Amino acid sequence: MKDNLTFLSTTAIIKVYLPALILLLGIIAISPSSSQYLTVFDNNRHAYLQTCPVLAKVKSPGVAAQKLTLPFTLSNWNIYKQKNKNWQKELQKLAQKSDLLTLQEIKNSPQFMHFSQVNDFFYFHNNAFTYQEVVYGVNTLSKVKASYVCGTRYSEPWTIIPKTALATLYPLEKKAQSLLLINIHGVNFTFTAAPLKEQIQPYLTLSKAHRGPVIFSGDFNTWSSARLKEVEHTFQKAGFQPVLFKSDQRINIFGKPVDHIYYRGLEVIKSESWATDASDHNPQRVTFTLKQEIH
Repeated sequence: MKDNLTFLSTTAIIKVYLPALILLLGIIAISPSSSQYLTVFDNNRHAYLQTCPVLAKVKSPGVAAQKLTLPFTLSNWNIYKQKNKNWQKELQKLAQKSDLLTLQEIKNSPQFMHFSQVNDFFYFHNNAFTYQEVVYGVNTLSKVKASYVCGTRYSEPWTIIPKTALATLYPLEKKAQSLLLINIHGVNFTFTAAPLKEQIQPYLTLSKAHRGPVIFSGDFNTWSSARLKEVEHTFQKAGFQPVLFKSDQRINIFGKPVDHIYYRGLEVIKSESWATDASDHNPQRVTFTLKQEIH
């Protein structure tokens, strides 16, 4: 395989992707992929049509906004559209020890909305597509409400099924800074790594202008050496570090991890990942504090 290309063998494409592509193309009613139809909404159904890297101020309920306390814990998980029967149990396990949750392939179902309510989570959802009147995409949940939000939608070059991402901003308690959190589901079916890099670029622009800590969290679909190298190089060049796991249970596709958490301006106190049958991806959980607060 050439270093700068991500060609898959014909056999690999047919075996791994073609059945899924045929199924998806046959049954999914896709919403418009143009950014002018971007649909980001919160748990109160307020819509935000702002495309990153420009942030939109979140509607205030008229009370003093809460701030994110330090240290804080972030969990990341591709939830596989809640297809597996144990997803609620696994999500509840994450919720019990998380201040922030970044989810990909989330079905914004009544069961999920109920979960957010009983666990006192605010959330923002960026709609990738709609099927049978239910929206799917990425969802960022938090114990405190974000002050700003924006999103993007990026269509897969082959399937045209969009991948979405979200940026949210959280004021930090007793600090003048805010945490910028990016939740991304990486574009997948491409011959080169260029579309994935293009999808990430608005958020790198946003992070460059942000003076506080930043986290990129999500499913980057880095299933080849070229894709993984491109993502690693991009974030290293921008001053980010990857979260490492002592017992790394993240799923691998063609021998490469696809789920990642990158951070800047923070220190990792604890990181863990574990296997589950509740999705085709395994969750990660990381506890962070500000860099200068480690003693």
